[in-house]
Amino acid sequence: MVLGERIRSRREKLKLSQGYVAEQIGVSRQAVSKWETGQSEPTADNLVGLAEVFEISLAELVGADENDGGKDGFEARPQPKTPNLILRANLIRLAITAQAAFLFSSASMFCQMQAAEYPMKDLYRGALFVSLALLLLSSVWMASNHRWEEDMARRRTNARIELGYCCVQLAAGFLTVYFGLGLAGAVLMIITTCVYVLYVNPRFMGRKLTK
Repeated sequence: MVLGERIRSRREKLKLSQGYVAEQIGVSRQAVSKWETGQSEPTADNLVGLAEVFEISLAELVGADENDGGKDGFEARPQPKTPNLILRANLIRLAITAQAAFLFSSASMFCQMQAAEYPMKDLYRGALFVSLALLLLSSVWMASNHRWEEDMARRRTNARIELGYCCVQLAAGFLTVYFGLGLAGAVLMIITTCVYVLYVNPRFMGRKLTK
């Protein structure tokens, strides 16, 4: 099986579109189409990117196992496991969403506690403590996702950007409590989260969290 056939076969097996594969490795959809039809061949960097997207080793993608398997009586060496980029993106996105949700929950419980009378005040106080604990855990989860970034300079930059995002969300939570924004506060936090996921992450942090 030639390289183009392997690319097409693996892409179809994973049910990925040519456009999605092209976006993940930073080329045009037409380039992927030409690779699959044998009109051109991907560069070394593009081959590495394809292997990551397809979740297979580079040797398997280029057919080295087929060409060299059993040569000199030795078995092919096991290849290092390719990271699951889709799973990582989902976990990062889920952590960001959870942090925003528990922040609004904390702000909402605080507002309810201020307006309530006993014994409901104690009930809302308990709910506030639970929301704050979940907010702390989700924030730690967000921070822990930076461990996947191998470039330490990029990791520090992304951590500072995410800290700035958290400060903006805290400001939105404060405004929600101070002015009693309610649903408007929730909309404000949702907009902030969407901007962070859809614009800030891919443009400034090198993390693609959407297809």
